[in-house]
Amino acid sequence: MEIRAFQREKDLDKVLKLNEQLVELLSPMTASQFDNINEDNSYVLVAEEDGQFAGFFMLVKSNADYESENFRWFQKRYDNFIYVDRVAVANKFRGRGIGSEFYQRAFRYAEKNNIDYMFAEIHMDPPNEKSLAFHDSLGFAEEGTATLKGDHHYSLQKKVFNQAAEKSA
Repeated sequence: MEIRAFQREKDLDKVLKLNEQLVELLSPMTASQFDNINEDNSYVLVAEEDGQFAGFFMLVKSNADYESENFRWFQKRYDNFIYVDRVAVANKFRGRGIGSEFYQRAFRYAEKNNIDYMFAEIHMDPPNEKSLAFHDSLGFAEEGTATLKGDHHYSLQKKVFNQAAEKSA
């Protein structure tokens, strides 16, 4: 398995195709929406296995002007964070540790860049026990719950990297 930085020319069509295949777990995304994503406001990784596109992982930085109600919930309350916007692994590659490796790289990125928090949300209609357990095993804790996007319920998860920031929050 190879995990590397997103390359727009090489990866955009594959990212959009996988996002569409998994849209019931994610949310829709178009190429024009992805145009707002760049190195200054995001961190995007892709995974390949045996030359096949296996998945992607998209983090959005707190300084982004990003049209996501969930992201904006965190942005109103915190500074200096990264937000897990999408974790997408193609069905035939699930269970191979790709998601875990995406998160481990994101943790190293956060620590290297002195980021205080990482946030994620978990859909709770119905409760996603696997995702809750997975995030718990990575050190996330529930920050709260919210009803966003109309009537969708979410568990809002937080991982702290900077304890000093946490004490002053």
